Amino acid sequence: MIDSSDRLELWLHYATSTRYKQFNAVREEYYYLEEAFEDVQKGHLERLSMLSEESLDRLKEAAADGFMDRYIRWLDKNEVNVITATSYRYPALLKEIPDPPTVLFCKGSLNEDMQLPLAVVGTRRCTDYGKDVAKKFGRELVKAGATIVSGLATGIDGYAALGALSVEGAQDPTVAVLGCGIDVVYPKGNEKLYSAIAERGCLITEFLPKTPPLAQNFPFRNRVISGLSLGVLVVEAGERSGASITARLALEQGREVFAVPGRITDLMSAGTNGMIRRGEAKLVTSVSDILTEFGEGGYADEARSVPFDELSPLEQQIVEALSTGEKNEDELLESCSGGVDELIPTLTGLTFSGIIKQLPGSVYALDPLQTNIVY
Repeated sequence: MIDSSDRLELWLHYATSTRYKQFNAVREEYYYLEEAFEDVQKGHLERLSMLSEESLDRLKEAAADGFMDRYIRWLDKNEVNVITATSYRYPALLKEIPDPPTVLFCKGSLNEDMQLPLAVVGTRRCTDYGKDVAKKFGRELVKAGATIVSGLATGIDGYAALGALSVEGAQDPTVAVLGCGIDVVYPKGNEKLYSAIAERGCLITEFLPKTPPLAQNFPFRNRVISGLSLGVLVVEAGERSGASITARLALEQGREVFAVPGRITDLMSAGTNGMIRRGEAKLVTSVSDILTEFGEGGYADEARSVPFDELSPLEQQIVEALSTGEKNEDELLESCSGGVDELIPTLTGLTFSGIIKQLPGSVYALDPLQTNIVY
């Protein structure tokens, strides 16, 4: 329900949007926004000289008779909730950043008292390894009581959200921060994920309805992703990427930053490996590495340990071959003794045991998230 105070905040936000300095300058000039509204309706604009011409024109537009009524009816019809920065429902963590959004548009239920909000971000062009890691961390962190915050992008963000939503019965499993209007699904291929998050989690944005996903919007979105979170986990990222920007913003906001290491030959691991090397992110290989930082120890769902000596000779050869990277069946035949009749059932057995995983194209890789080989 939008009360009279929220209505005036919404009116001013319609004119200023992400121009926080202009919004706050008007709030400082007018202790009561009702006076600003009356001044605009009467054409008394002397006290509003801090606004740009565009913002002032939009403020006049929104002060016209019936405009705000139509605006609020649209929000109600589309089941969009509004949370202003002065509302008790505004997330406390987000208030701590230097430039918090002045208004949040929400679809779904945003719990302002999330106990362990953690962002999981990464590249859109993720590898199969990155997909598996993002889903694994998303799922297991939610099982441990966390809420996953991401950007609804394709790639790592989307897979982390899917992992979070896979935990049946979890409350507040995931929050997605949009770089567009609350009624705009971007990218288009994420319609089902958009609906699932709206139903079980929450979609939020500071951008006005119908705002397209312009490139300049995403740095604004990224600061909200980190601002909502106690920590940020980067799974895969290039050296210059949106995920790297989010990590930098998190450091500036005093948040914890974590990174999953990747192979030195993978371009999509260059960003995460670089963060770890420069001391900008803490290396993590398990959910417990993150939970321990927040006093949430005792997490038991870890990768099981398997002694290398307990594997059969052929299993040992396969594990050693895959320790240097992914390989297809032909490459494994060249690296290992025995013929195809012996190799295929051994690969199947290792896959079912969680020691390796099969990727598209009969390619195999070790699965360190499920099994830790002890040498």
